Amino acid sequence: MRVAYYSNQFVASRGHGITRYSRSLFRALRATQASLEVVPVTSWSPESIEGFDALREDTGIEVLPWGRRLTPLAWTLLGAPAIERWLTPGFDLLHVLALGYPVPSRLPWVVTIHDIGPLTHPQYFPKSDAALMRRGLRQAARSASAMICVSQATADEVEAHLGGTVADRLHVVGEGVTRRARSNPEGPQAEVADGLPVGTPFLLAAGGASPRKNLGRLLSSFEGLADRIPHHLVLVGGSGWGHCDLAARIEASSFTDRIHRLGYVTDDQLDALYGAAAAFVHVSLFEGFGLPLLEAMEARCPVVTSSVSSLPEVAGDAAVLVDPHDVEAISEGILAVVSSADLSAELVEKGELRVSEFTWEACARQVADIYRGIA
Repeated sequence: MRVAYYSNQFVASRGHGITRYSRSLFRALRATQASLEVVPVTSWSPESIEGFDALREDTGIEVLPWGRRLTPLAWTLLGAPAIERWLTPGFDLLHVLALGYPVPSRLPWVVTIHDIGPLTHPQYFPKSDAALMRRGLRQAARSASAMICVSQATADEVEAHLGGTVADRLHVVGEGVTRRARSNPEGPQAEVADGLPVGTPFLLAAGGASPRKNLGRLLSSFEGLADRIPHHLVLVGGSGWGHCDLAARIEASSFTDRIHRLGYVTDDQLDALYGAAAAFVHVSLFEGFGLPLLEAMEARCPVVTSSVSSLPEVAGDAAVLVDPHDVEAISEGILAVVSSADLSAELVEKGELRVSEFTWEACARQVADIYRGIA
């Protein structure tokens, strides 16, 4: 079976989220599903010619000829041309790795839905996102053979939004986490941020700066704790929607010298940060899945996270859950972890067990079964 695996994020030089999902699932499918030929497809490439040539040689990726702007414009306004018109012949199935603008095709097709936040939680997203997602969701409801939801929370929201007519096409397939060999179980000791001396304890938060990440309340909770704990706060992630407000907020803080905003970091840098942090604090107001929780647990980092959206589903009993709307509750959750070695060790132990339940290999097997069921 040949599968056209469509994702513009697959070729992004920076990014977590859908980029990580599309690459990790591809690698697991290729490693575990010998009967499948999965071919990545993109409408653009931001990489250097040399870098993209290496990616093409490794993966067989195919590039649509209309580019990043014309492709979605034609598909949205004209509903044509079908994606397979520009691909090598012989594909049996199309997998669209994220819900977005319509992707016309006469092939049986599957779409992964990470969340429908712009429709269910519009206050956390730019207004333009809602119209695009509404159009893509209508197309999926009309013609997708299967919709893969990365969490039960996402599946419930899709079903509630579209009605029960799509229930038999919804499949909940959780994401996985990449396991890493660790020669130093105590974590790296090197300096992890400018201005943060070696050995200084710190809290870590990761994710693009946008309203749903709730970084304003996280900063307030840190400021409320700063006189009682020696920790610094390290923020990593790209400049998402609303990042200008965050920069001003940090600059105005009385503890600005203890707040370190690193921006985008590589996977290896992020892994080092997870391993060195006293706690990973992820108090997002809305998530389709919440992969950073598992990444932190895999690195033996205690986790404090929100009691809303998909996050309790992913965390299980391996994290301290807090109300993300309550600054004092966030502070109490952080303080409980950093002030108790016993609780911290318990969370690390439970986190290791929790991570074992989420693998990319298991994700790939479930996705392959869906392919075979509809091709």
